[in-house]
Amino acid sequence: MKSAILASVLCCLLALSGCGGGGAQNTAPPPPPALSSIQITGQSANVIAGQSEQLKAMGTYSGGTTQDLTSSATWSSSDSSVATVSSGGMLSAKASGSCSITAKSGSVSGSFSLNVAPALVSIAVTPATVSIAPGTTQQFIATGTYSDNSTKNLSSSVNWSSSNTGAASISTTSPTAGLAKTIAPGSATITATSGAVSGTASLIVTSATATSIVVTPVNVSLPLGLTQQYAANATFSDGTAQDVTSVATWQSSSTQIASITTSGLATAKNVGTTNISATFGSATNSTPLTVNAANLNSISIIPSNGSIAQGTRIQLAAIGTFNDGGTRDITHQATWSSSDSTIANVGVTNGFLSGIAPGLVNITASLGSATDTVPLNVSAAKIVSISLTPSLATVPIGGHVHFTATGVFDDSSTQDISMSSAWTSSNTAIATVGSTSGSYGSATGVSAGPVNISASFSYAGASAAGSAPLTVSSATLSSISLTPTSGLVAPGSSLQFTATATFSDGSKQTINSSVTWSSSNTSVATVSTAGVAVGQSAGTVTITAQSGALSATASLVVESSSLSSIQVTPQLSSIPATIQTQFKAIGAFANGDTQDLTSAVTWTSSSSSVATISNAGGSIGVATGVAPGTVTITAVFAGQVGTASLTVTNATLSSVAVTPATATIGVGSSQQFTAKGTFSDGSTAGITGQVTWSSSSAAVATVASNGVASGVSAGTATVTATLNGVSGTATLTVQ
Repeated sequence: MKSAILASVLCCLLALSGCGGGGAQNTAPPPPPALSSIQITGQSANVIAGQSEQLKAMGTYSGGTTQDLTSSATWSSSDSSVATVSSGGMLSAKASGSCSITAKSGSVSGSFSLNVAPALVSIAVTPATVSIAPGTTQQFIATGTYSDNSTKNLSSSVNWSSSNTGAASISTTSPTAGLAKTIAPGSATITATSGAVSGTASLIVTSATATSIVVTPVNVSLPLGLTQQYAANATFSDGTAQDVTSVATWQSSSTQIASITTSGLATAKNVGTTNISATFGSATNSTPLTVNAANLNSISIIPSNGSIAQGTRIQLAAIGTFNDGGTRDITHQATWSSSDSTIANVGVTNGFLSGIAPGLVNITASLGSATDTVPLNVSAAKIVSISLTPSLATVPIGGHVHFTATGVFDDSSTQDISMSSAWTSSNTAIATVGSTSGSYGSATGVSAGPVNISASFSYAGASAAGSAPLTVSSATLSSISLTPTSGLVAPGSSLQFTATATFSDGSKQTINSSVTWSSSNTSVATVSTAGVAVGQSAGTVTITAQSGALSATASLVVESSSLSSIQVTPQLSSIPATIQTQFKAIGAFANGDTQDLTSAVTWTSSSSSVATISNAGGSIGVATGVAPGTVTITAVFAGQVGTASLTVTNATLSSVAVTPATATIGVGSSQQFTAKGTFSDGSTAGITGQVTWSSSSAAVATVASNGVASGVSAGTATVTATLNGVSGTATLTVQ
């Protein structure tokens, strides 16, 4: 029995030994994942004093897992006077300032940067009480006071309302937000609201009527090209007086002498006298404005020594240099004359010259006491051939292409005779072509098909004609777009809009001259037939370009806030004599807006003997060095002045480089060439727009004044850029 028991015990021991794995080692359990980072998130990192928001703390662990630690983390604020945070991550903003919110778990923490803005406490509307007549305006200002005792003008951001719109309305949109317009006698409460905070003012509309109006300043004598802001002050039947400049109707008795905006800004356009009048209700008053040329120092006729073939025509230009160093295009203000109209005849008011017979004639342009006379040679050269560029073109129905006619004469000279030629289309049902001033060579697609555009010239027994094929595709106008899509101007300043057509074949074309332009409110802004919008008075308008059933629109804002400053760039520059450089004027307004005012300011140079600066269309803000020295370039607009310094050196032009040096294009294609000048002092300048461009063979390629060469026929031509007797060349191959 004992032996049986012993055997059982031994068997159990052996079994237990077997369960030990026959020598296998025990495996330790893996360590728990470790917290590696904490990220804090909130609805906003920018809150207002008094606001609360729930923050969240998310922990990321070594295994890549995440866990919400919001309730278990330890929360703290770096500045409890700015914001506090509860144990559960609830943030409470206390006062304006910045602080850091931290969530910590063990040795790992995360932070959250917080900015607290002061809370709006109250709004004050000024003036608090005002009484004005019907038909007038009153600008209200909303000033907010914050929890830190700071204040801010909120006029453009609050919601404005009138309790009696039958008595007065109030604008709630920029740029006229807060401007009340009175309608009929009565009273209205004007309210400005932001969130739960509001402020009020009392507006009483009287039954007074205007008995008289005074326009100031009186008897102004204004130099040509400058501006004058007028004001109108009305006296009412109740004895009160009020500025009615913005609501009066302004007129100039001669808009050819001076134009005036609906806000009373007059611009001197031609020498003479006009009456500036303001009308409000039944009251009206006027004052004479005399535009003089007393500030005109000299006139320069361009070209200064021209030569044209008999029977051809050319547009002359007169550039006036004024005693402030500014230059302006006065072509249509000057009086033109020819010393012998049997040789050359010139338009008295427009400088359009026609060569009648061979000979030398003197052409004179005069304005005020200034005059300039230049010789002009009418050669006996006779026409040999005419080439058109582009030599091959395709346009969609309704599209446009401008052809240029270059004449080759028997003395080997070449000349742009686009204005002298008779233009025809072989099929006007397919395409028409202009043959009058402003439209010479401009072809318009009418219907699909091929057509030939021709230019012919005949004079002194010689005739020539040239033609180019034009294909009008079946593509039709699909859409119109405007650029810019929105704009900002000041009263009296302008903005050019561009209408671009997209056709059904995907092609695009600028169609400014063929659309109908309109403004939704001409008292705020007008728009010309070329798409140039001019600000009249504060407000917002829609500019529309329409062609048939298709149209495109753009928004234009006319500033209501005052111009604070003008910045002229570049601030410092240096150019050699005879060379040009472009200046720009950027205006800053009281509401923080900025605007390019380059074309609106009046440009002046402190010394026209050192440098002049242009106010002429197409070259506004372009300064030209005259002689060594330093001048101050000034831009003036709406009472603000900006300046820059320009140094003119005595460096001379050493060489001209034309790029690309070699180019290959197809017949009918074009190539832009640029010219860079290197001067004796080692400086360089782009002179593409100043050089005289020419082609060695007009039959192969022509080149325009901007350096764009057009392929006419297969061959090779040398393109030359010349300035001050120095030339540079490039080789152009037409395939």
